[in-house]
Amino acid sequence: MVRFGIRRGVWFGVIALVAGTGDLWAAATPATRPASTSAPTKTTKPKPEFPPYSQILQGYEKVVSTADGQKSFYTIWIRKKDGQMLGELPRGFESQRHFIAMTVSSGDRFAGLQAGDMYVYWRRYDKRLALIEPNVSIRSTGDPESKNSVRRLFTDRVVLEVPILTIGPGGGPVIDMDALLVGQASKFFGPSVRVLSKNLVRIVKAKAFPQNVEIAFEVPVARPVRVRPSLSGKTSAGTLQTLHYSISLIPTNSKYKPRKADERIGFFTTSYSDLGKYSDDETRVRYINRWHLEKRDPKLKVSPPLKPIVFYIEHTTPVRYRRWVRQGILYWNKAFERIGLANAIEVYYQDATTGAYMDLDPEDVRWNFIRWLNNDVGVAIGPSRVNPMTGEILDADIILTDGWIRHFRMQFEKVMPQIAMEGFNAETVAWLAQHPSWDPRIRLAHPAQ
Repeated sequence: MVRFGIRRGVWFGVIALVAGTGDLWAAATPATRPASTSAPTKTTKPKPEFPPYSQILQGYEKVVSTADGQKSFYTIWIRKKDGQMLGELPRGFESQRHFIAMTVSSGDRFAGLQAGDMYVYWRRYDKRLALIEPNVSIRSTGDPESKNSVRRLFTDRVVLEVPILTIGPGGGPVIDMDALLVGQASKFFGPSVRVLSKNLVRIVKAKAFPQNVEIAFEVPVARPVRVRPSLSGKTSAGTLQTLHYSISLIPTNSKYKPRKADERIGFFTTSYSDLGKYSDDETRVRYINRWHLEKRDPKLKVSPPLKPIVFYIEHTTPVRYRRWVRQGILYWNKAFERIGLANAIEVYYQDATTGAYMDLDPEDVRWNFIRWLNNDVGVAIGPSRVNPMTGEILDADIILTDGWIRHFRMQFEKVMPQIAMEGFNAETVAWLAQHPSWDPRIRLAHPAQ
């Protein structure tokens, strides 16, 4: 009983001790923590990557070229007083292929002649953009290993780079367009174009449409694009030239089928090397540059085209020659009828007096023009711009010059009478002297003579 009592006392003592310790611990620990007296930490906002677009675009005027204000391909802002221009690239620009067509539209003896084109895309590198030309000259249609090898060996080419100024209201990067198209004009037109002064730049044209933009600057250049002897004999340094850029999306045409060229007849061609093939005849691929013409009604033997080829005779063409130029173009319809297409070509007059089609720019890749140059040169040039992947003609501008009129006049007044007299003996010449009305030299002479 004693032992049990002792054990019981110890047991209750331990319980009491533990309970007492708990009270001491509770007494030593405050019931609530005192409120912190330090100020709350402020969240630091990250510094913006670019200045706000409202700051960059201050003082600029937005270019709106559509009647309904439809969103344009590039959004363009201009400040005419000092020739400044900004442009916002479209959303999804990195997955697009853009087509840049260049033309010297004034200040050159062959102004209006196409000055080349570029098939490019943009790629962003942090705060900069690179304009890149894809490799289209070497391809592979072979097995996957061949295609991968060609992609690895024959890479694309960086043409130039520009800084991103800000992110525009449409979400695309904004770049300095005049620094791009004037400051780096030699990258587009070649080394012969060197702008003498960037302080003497004037914006001649700025039009923004849903599928393309048309931009032109007047600049003083060190040398004209095509060096020709000056008619005045003076140096050409400092010549004011208008550099025109047509920037557009290449339209996707799933119905167009490239046609391979053969040796039966000459064509302008678009060519590339196919390293997925192993015979010489197959490696070099040449596509004919041609229009996409198809019948409106395939069941008819002769049908109008679904989309005709349309040419405009520029208002610079002398009125007295226009109908003859038109007839010459329409004469091609006889050939198209032989392959089942009626009225494949249509021709319209652009006229400054009536205003007909004066809203169309010859440099715009959407329109085909016949252009007239008074340059005292007898040539006719018919370049075209094509899709570099397929050879489909996108745009054609034909150049006619006044030199042909001088040439024809000289032929009829001087050359033809001489040719007509060749082989005549003395007796025939004597007879013509007695019968001058039959003398070819008189019959072919100008009425005033």
